[in-house]
Amino acid sequence: MKWNRVLFAIVLCTASARAGGPESRLAGLSQKSQLVRDLRAVRKGDKVTLTWSQPPDTENGQSYGGHLAVARVCRNILSTISDFGLACSHAVKQVNFESSVGVPANAAHGKRNPDAAVRLIDVLPDSLDESAHLQFAVYKVEFRDDHGRSAGFSNSVAVPLAPVLAAKGLHSDLDSRGVYLIWENEIENQSSLLKFDYRIYRREKGSSKRVVVPYIRAIVHTPEGERWSAVDMRIEWEKTYSYSVTPVTSVYSQDGHLLSEFEGDDSAPLEVVTRDVFPPAVPERLLPVAGHGSGKKFVDLLWAPNTEKDISGYNVYRREENGQPARINSAPITMLSFQDVHVMAGHRYVYSISAVDVHGNESARSQETTFAFP
Repeated sequence: MKWNRVLFAIVLCTASARAGGPESRLAGLSQKSQLVRDLRAVRKGDKVTLTWSQPPDTENGQSYGGHLAVARVCRNILSTISDFGLACSHAVKQVNFESSVGVPANAAHGKRNPDAAVRLIDVLPDSLDESAHLQFAVYKVEFRDDHGRSAGFSNSVAVPLAPVLAAKGLHSDLDSRGVYLIWENEIENQSSLLKFDYRIYRREKGSSKRVVVPYIRAIVHTPEGERWSAVDMRIEWEKTYSYSVTPVTSVYSQDGHLLSEFEGDDSAPLEVVTRDVFPPAVPERLLPVAGHGSGKKFVDLLWAPNTEKDISGYNVYRREENGQPARINSAPITMLSFQDVHVMAGHRYVYSISAVDVHGNESARSQETTFAFP
């Protein structure tokens, strides 16, 4: 569809949309003719989910001369958000109340429950006529009794026919900051009236709960489309996650008011194992200090803490001039200091330290610091 051209007509129908957006109920039918006034439509991808409350057989005490037996879902493709009269020339779905799961079993005896809900899904056409200014799928429901006579209609609702930009080529990378998700899309529209975004959903292995992940994003624009990268920094290590990326399209009026927002289809799930194989940062600010006590000489070593949350301790390395560094602590040190008591006067010692995390990953050694006893 030629979306740039189509969107000019969105501006013309802004006034009717502001009351609640394209998913709100629309005026146009008389209250007397509306058996149902809570028809709603929600679009996801090319599917529109329609829901409404089941009407009783009578309205305002007036019998229709038979039981309500059929609901015909009418859909018109229009260039404005408006009702399309009392005709139902094109019915895309039909619900038989006696067999519908949204209606109680005693409906066949004429006792309908007005609180029962009906839900069905309509699939939008694969292609629309590009020569026409088609922008909205407008729905309403016509009710007919068991004699085939029309008993009235529902309110009208509409969903925009704007495009969604699917996430293509989804893959991942992992580093010490978290999970990187990378994907691409194809540019279909440059209109300022459309905004394209994505939601990231994550589910931990073994759980049925899917959560929306806040993420830090980066976008590279190319002639073919955009290359997105998103960082999930709220992971836990040594877990398995399943990610999916969902496109989101927002439709705006010319004066910047949001008319509608809807999701596209989810990407195929991507499984990521967050195995921590990344060493901590190198410790900094190592400081040796000479100490004396009880006739003994020693060296106190002090250093600044690492900022990682999974640090389990530090290792201290020492060497003499022209020698090789060797670790002088038996287990990782949980303090920010260490006392080296195995020193002798007249020797020059070279110290360095490393950080160790809870998964056993050890950082590189820090910059060496030299200390000499007189």
